[in-house]
Amino acid sequence: MGEIEHFVNPKDKKHPNFSSIADKELILFGRDDQLGSGKTIKVAMSKAVSTGLVNNETLGYFMARTQLYMEKIGMDPSRLRFRQHLTTEMAHYATDCWDLEIQSSYGWVECVGHADRACYDLEVHSRDTKTPMLATLKYDNPVDIEVAKLKFDRKLMGMAFKKDQRVVSAALDQLAENWDDFEKVATALEKEGTTVVDGYTVTKDMVSWKKASKKVHEIKFTPSVIEPSFGMGRILYSLLEHSFYKRESDEKRTVMKFNPLIAPTKVAVFPISSRDDLNIIVDGISSDFLENDISTRVDKSTAALGRRYSRADEVGVPFAITVDFQTLEDETVTLRERDSTVQVRLGRHEVAVVIGACVAGKMKWDDILKKYPVVQVSEGEEGEQESPNVKTVIDAVTKIEVNSRGTFSRPA
Repeated sequence: MGEIEHFVNPKDKKHPNFSSIADKELILFGRDDQLGSGKTIKVAMSKAVSTGLVNNETLGYFMARTQLYMEKIGMDPSRLRFRQHLTTEMAHYATDCWDLEIQSSYGWVECVGHADRACYDLEVHSRDTKTPMLATLKYDNPVDIEVAKLKFDRKLMGMAFKKDQRVVSAALDQLAENWDDFEKVATALEKEGTTVVDGYTVTKDMVSWKKASKKVHEIKFTPSVIEPSFGMGRILYSLLEHSFYKRESDEKRTVMKFNPLIAPTKVAVFPISSRDDLNIIVDGISSDFLENDISTRVDKSTAALGRRYSRADEVGVPFAITVDFQTLEDETVTLRERDSTVQVRLGRHEVAVVIGACVAGKMKWDDILKKYPVVQVSEGEEGEQESPNVKTVIDAVTKIEVNSRGTFSRPA
């Protein structure tokens, strides 16, 4: 479990970075839709907040950031939704609650909770520990606020509360610092003649008051808590399900489509044969990756190259480098992308930089295709078949080569 406790002024729940996610669209399942149409809606967060579907900007900000995080690690956005708590299941003190639910083989599973818990947590802690849990907001220029001026009947309060008299008067003084807070107490005393403050019953004859204006340079308040709560195990399991698929051409070949950012192993390095001169180059490339903190898998086994590709695909390795006989001639290697199975040829000393950029999100596979020539490979029954996604390098002078690995077109 991982939680964020974000404190916010209960009278101003705007978020300074809300504009950065305002246009982000989320799939929302509000309580009215749950009880009515039973259908979700896709809506921009700015609209969800402005219409009151999501209670405030800070809650909406964390919901959108959670969505962006899930998409970044590789979740399928079409299988994510936010479900609002019904009034019957929401805590009595909560202002609004939304659960991120992820669809898996178990159905829709709650994985992240987003709750506006109001001031409840700090108020209870403050009462039980008798320690003020207040935040201070300072103004650049003094402002006028409406307060309540109180006058206590100490004799009556002493008889009623004895040693707790100061606790009760302090609680009333704190409410009196803002008329909006004290108005509820004043209304109850006027109408009912009695009210409860922090568990103590106060009667109208114990306190008198009048509304006044006061210039202040700062205000103190008990913060509200916005709490996103992440179920790590559920998220990890859902990611595994969302990442798993089978090749259309061969259902026996399974793939985990981890994106480079979160894949445990970023790249695999293979020699096309077990020759010592090829293995030396493989070791050198592997060392380059390790020096750049890129986790690497080296497979020098005698299994067919296609079988080794499949082994890497099964554990989600996004890229594979193959050192072949052409590497001995011009120090170039092939770079294979897992999901498309398309390969390009580039210099062996470039691969660490290119893979590092992909892992950091600074370069996409499409960028690599534009920069390096695509090689068309046919490796037989156990290897990669020519992909329909292979693009032809236009206006480039190429030549066809045939070697033990297959047929290649490369720059002349």
